[in-house]
Amino acid sequence: MINTVLVPTDFTIETEDLLGCIGELQHVGLKKVILLHVVDILKAHGLTPMFERNAKEKIGEYADFVREMELEAETLVVVGDVKRTIAEVAEREDVDLIVMGTTTPGIIRGKLLGRTTEYIVRKSKKMVLVEKYDALKEGKETYAKTCTATFSRILVPMDCSLEAMRAIRVLSSFAGMTREVLLVHVIENIKDLDFLEEQREEVLQMLRKIGDELKGFDVSHRVIEGIPSDEIARLALKEEVTLIMLTSRGKGIIEELLLGSTAENVLRKTIKPVLLIPSGKGMGGEEKGEEKEEGAGREEKEEGAGREEKEEGAGRGEKEEGAGRGEKNEGKEGGA
Repeated sequence: MINTVLVPTDFTIETEDLLGCIGELQHVGLKKVILLHVVDILKAHGLTPMFERNAKEKIGEYADFVREMELEAETLVVVGDVKRTIAEVAEREDVDLIVMGTTTPGIIRGKLLGRTTEYIVRKSKKMVLVEKYDALKEGKETYAKTCTATFSRILVPMDCSLEAMRAIRVLSSFAGMTREVLLVHVIENIKDLDFLEEQREEVLQMLRKIGDELKGFDVSHRVIEGIPSDEIARLALKEEVTLIMLTSRGKGIIEELLLGSTAENVLRKTIKPVLLIPSGKGMGGEEKGEEKEEGAGREEKEEGAGREEKEEGAGRGEKEEGAGRGEKNEGKEGGA
């Protein structure tokens, strides 16, 4: 379930359109929207009070728009570092999803997405929905919203990893608003063409098995060859999907330190909205369960180490005691 979302805004992208994109999340439990504007402390140059006043007035208009959708709205205007503040607020408020807007590639850079969104998808432990806008230049910058029923037809790349399966568990909670799901596997680094067809059939069987677990969806499958990020972006256009769902770290195709290179490249290349599921994120508290197990493992390891150290210390004591007895006897014999 998605109960609370955080929407950072810098007042440059049409935030009412962005908020309109998340209205459908009411089908999966959305109750509250937190609107956040960060007054950049590095750019305020002594004008912070004026920026704060203007921001509070503008963000209040966005809150009214949210309330018209019969959702609870909370507004925050904070002075600080933009990137870090967004990540910190998301953690502090324990939101289920961060919604960010960005222009499509190649025309306008350095807006709210650019470096800020890249930082958030790398650092945050929350799910991040990156909505896409077409940026047009006609004497001035204008934006056209590209999201329409964002969650209706979702493309999900699969690489057989535990991380990719988490996306399936999150997807299962979208039954109230998602109609179609396209499961995709990209075969890369093909070394033996003789085994390609056999590999394709094996992967198709895996995708069909996963699809059988998705109840209430119209599921289709694709197995293609090439560079994963290129093929995913291309297929998303061809199949007219409304959203690409990616995990931020996997053990197969998507195998990087924090944000998999495939996920990052898809985010940059596609004009489709992207939902990023962070490592360890699952529905129903799965992440906390894993942390608990990991913590228990650490405790057992430390306890075992403590026992070993204690035993080792006892061994040393016995050895020293034995040595002392030996020295004592030797002295006795010498005296004799």
